[in-house]
Order: sequence, then structure tokens, then C-alpha cells
Amino acid sequence: MKHTGQMLRWTRLLAMAGGLFLVGCMTINEAMLRKVSVFPEHRSVAVVEVRTGELRQQLNGEGQNKGAFSGSLVLDSVANSMMARWKSKNIIADYAFTSELKTTPDYTVTLSGVRREDSSIKGSIYSGLTLMLFPASAKLTYDLKLEFVNQHTQRRYLVKVKNAATTWTQLLLLPAAPFAWLGGKHMVEDMADYAYDELRLQGAFAGL
Repeated sequence: MKHTGQMLRWTRLLAMAGGLFLVGCMTINEAMLRKVSVFPEHRSVAVVEVRTGELRQQLNGEGQNKGAFSGSLVLDSVANSMMARWKSKNIIADYAFTSELKTTPDYTVTLSGVRREDSSIKGSIYSGLTLMLFPASAKLTYDLKLEFVNQHTQRRYLVKVKNAATTWTQLLLLPAAPFAWLGGKHMVEDMADYAYDELRLQGAFAGL
């Protein structure tokens, strides 16, 4: 009987562990910015120098989110994704961070701002108690400032962008797992497109 009881306990533990591997997630772009169409008048030859300032990270609206990656690492990743979007759309010819720059840049862009992560503690506990049958969610918001400098004229421009993505985690979302990253990707692409359009309206790209 004792042996049978131990087997049952191990069976339950293995079933619970196996269930965790079946958990899926889906990230949804909150689309907080107006949609813009990016069609530069001509293929750009401009090179952009990328700098990153301070990124404050908050968890549920409070303090510093010490569980996240460093602010500089996170902001470098966002800046790289936004500039890659500009390059793919022929807004710029190339870009590089200051330490990697090998030519005189036409522009310098500096990113700084706030990254907020909000989730329900009660919802997470309930989700865990139901073995992820009840969905848990976390909303990630970027509230960024882009300082843009034309190195030929020394004229400065400023754009603020704010967007968010919500990640849902649930046992039944396993089929969506391979596409879980798309919402975050679209969030950053919308930020890049919006920032370009705002800078364009200010005349930041005139002459190049």
C-alpha cells in the first residue's frame, strides 16, 4: 500500500510537470499609436548614430523592476529593432551604435524613457492553482523619448512614442506558442513607423 501511495504521488507530480511544458502564450500589440504608411520619396543614403540614455523600469507602477534585464540592455535591443525597421523601409541606409560607428553619421538618435510591466498577482496565483487553465496576463508598456539631431545643420528634433503589448499565458494557448513573439515585434514596428512620420512632419529628413 505504501508503495502504491508513493507511485500515485509521483504520477501526480509528473502530470503537473508535463502540463507546464504544454503551456502556451500569445502576445498582442495594443496598437496605441496611429497607423502610418512609410513610403520615403527616395532611397536614403543617410547613416544614423544610435545612442541610448536612461531607461527606468517599473513593476506594477512602482520602483525599479530588479527582476528585468538592465535598462541599457533592454533599450539597446529596442533601439536596434527600431533602426532595423527604418533600414528595411529605406528610411536610412545604415545605422550603428556609437562604439561600432565606422563613418561620420548624418544623424544621431538618442532613446530614453520608461518601461512598465503590469500584471495581476491574484490572477497569477489563480492561474497557478488551476494549472494554467485560467489565463494569466502581463502588459508591457514603453513610453520613450527620441532625440534626433541632424549632424549637418545641428538642428534638434524631439518625438515621444508610447505603445504596449499584452502577453497571455494559458494551457490552451500552446498552438499559438510559435507565433508568440509577433505581438511584441509589431509593437516596436509601430513605434518605429510613428517616430519616423513625426520626424518627417517636423522636416527632420529634408535634404537627405
